[in-house]
Amino acid sequence: MSSQQIILYIEEQQLIAQKNNNYSLYLAKKVNNDFTVIWQSKGPIATVNNPSYQYRNVFDVATPSFMVNYTNDPVSSGDVTFTSGGKNLPISTGQITTLDANGVFTPAKNGGVPSDVLINNLLQGNPHQILLDSNGNNIWVNRQSGMNIGTATLTPKSQYQVWFGNIQETGSLIATNLSNPYVVTLQDGGSITITYTDSGTWVTGEPAKRLSAAEIKALHARAGIAA
Repeated sequence: MSSQQIILYIEEQQLIAQKNNNYSLYLAKKVNNDFTVIWQSKGPIATVNNPSYQYRNVFDVATPSFMVNYTNDPVSSGDVTFTSGGKNLPISTGQITTLDANGVFTPAKNGGVPSDVLINNLLQGNPHQILLDSNGNNIWVNRQSGMNIGTATLTPKSQYQVWFGNIQETGSLIATNLSNPYVVTLQDGGSITITYTDSGTWVTGEPAKRLSAAEIKALHARAGIAA
């Protein structure tokens, strides 16, 4: 899978309002048919190795390979974290692994269709499969019934959800009461530009009025963003 990019502008009034509300900016990736886990986030205040969101934000979402895992813990909707039950296994789309009766993955091998990751599940108890990126960050968890004995399919899709919300840990389950989320669809190697306007709506493209370097500096000063 090729690298993809989301360029996200936040107009001045909303930038200040979201920071004053102490809201974070979140990104999730669709797997199978839903978004379940906070994959990436930017907080209102910068932390080490994680800058805060600003007027112009770029999400690079290259996911050439993945990892899989599972959990036997109860999984539910809302602000609930979960604990992986096994050892993360590196795997790519178009490959399959077997989760044996002891809860151990076999090495991934080619098999199935190019767009899917397959798990041949032999572990009793309906474990919930987890998809992670190649760095081990949670992307998606099956929070429904879990895996039956047999083949489970995970299909990463080029759709991404962005939204603002209360501070929540990256890798935790997405709360069900999201306010004003927005979904973008990309092609492999594609890029998209979206804007969160002063009126609180998502639109495609850059802001109608581009800020100069001096205006951006002044905006950051007003919002309390360090240069």
